[in-house]
Amino acid sequence: MTNHQINLGVQIIPIADAAKCYPIIDQCIALIQQSGIAYQVTAFETILEGPYEELMSLIDLLYELALSMSEELVINIRLHAKNGQDVFGTDKTAKFNQ
Repeated sequence: MTNHQINLGVQIIPIADAAKCYPIIDQCIALIQQSGIAYQVTAFETILEGPYEELMSLIDLLYELALSMSEELVINIRLHAKNGQDVFGTDKTAKFNQ
């Protein structure tokens, strides 16, 4: 497997009441911030950009962290990759940021 640059959106949804969910999500975002991986937090997901293997390793850590704080959770992951090429978010969004 190649280790090209990809975009990945991750949404972590603890199954609990809101008062318990937000601290778990905040801890996950803190882990992302500490990772050194490029990210953008949005209202519905956090978008990551970096080498495939690094991002998937981070997803593993997020899974372990969130599940250690919640009895049940859902993690939605979307990724954009190209065969033999890097993917950069700015290639998709630059035309809207002028």
